[in-house]
Amino acid sequence: MIRPKIGLDWDDVTAPFNSIAIEMANDKYDIQPPLCLEDIESWANTGRASVIKEFYNDPALYERQKPTEETKRMIRKLMEIAEVYFITAVAPGFMGVRANQIMETFPEFPPENIILGNAKNLVQFDIILDDAIHNVLETPATYPVLMRKPWNSKMTGLLSVNNITEFVYLVEQIISASLYRSKRIIKPSVIALVGPSGSGKTELSDRLCELPQFENPKTYCTKQSNKHRYLTEEEFAKQNFFEKTRYAGIQYGTKKEDIESVLESGKNVVMPLDMCGAIAMKRHFPTSIIYVARDKELLIRDIIEQDYTVEEKTLRILSIDAEKRNRQICDKVVDNMDVDKAVSELVDAIN
Repeated sequence: MIRPKIGLDWDDVTAPFNSIAIEMANDKYDIQPPLCLEDIESWANTGRASVIKEFYNDPALYERQKPTEETKRMIRKLMEIAEVYFITAVAPGFMGVRANQIMETFPEFPPENIILGNAKNLVQFDIILDDAIHNVLETPATYPVLMRKPWNSKMTGLLSVNNITEFVYLVEQIISASLYRSKRIIKPSVIALVGPSGSGKTELSDRLCELPQFENPKTYCTKQSNKHRYLTEEEFAKQNFFEKTRYAGIQYGTKKEDIESVLESGKNVVMPLDMCGAIAMKRHFPTSIIYVARDKELLIRDIIEQDYTVEEKTLRILSIDAEKRNRQICDKVVDNMDVDKAVSELVDAIN
């Protein structure tokens, strides 16, 4: 995949949308306590924030939609390495407004690469980025990517990013992995273990850390667990994490100094991560992304046996097939049907 075709959503991916509607609702109705983005808990938006739907057909909302300078810079960077399209669902009466928005923001953007309409599942891309879970699940794209928002926060297993900058790095990793997969692991480095829930990432990490050359600096988490350092949602929001993610509604974060400390001691950092966390590591440290593979039957059995809520188990099982796509963009694949063999394979790759 030398130059992939990429489909980008506009509302709440490239330019703010719901946040502007919230501001307009708060100003008009003096809502107390004021609405915030986190009040939108689902795509249907049937809860407290549903009042904002009245502004979806207000021209003033569209006039206020302005991508940030960082977003514009990163999309231009994306255009250098990929063929980029904007594919955006918009009411018929605002199609002209939306096309003008895009062309005014990106004068150099090819007008023929602007696709307006709701049937996103009928268009074939290599990679898409969208915040609507139905668009991500129904797309024929090889790599569907979810832009994390409060209304999709409980979805797990999909390739996900928090912003356009993370997406560009993800695209670079996809291109790189499609052209070259290294079997050699430099040391010391970060060994990022990715794979579906139930693949044994944590067990493999624990076994590696029994050896003197590996260490797992504990991450921070909003769920009480002996595997992580617990923080409340409020405490988590105040931390300076260089990498963070949300998995099955739970937040995880990593501090840069914790990783640096291990690497400076000459040891390898080994961590179970999602794909975006692994790519964030790769941006800052020498990192090998290892896909941990296991038969689907064993994945499901492991999930069922864990101390998860019914909702967590359901989300993790539903995500298995989506997560299996990630193996194509990892640096190395390790079969974890036998953990002893998986440990030996990784140690041999490093030595």
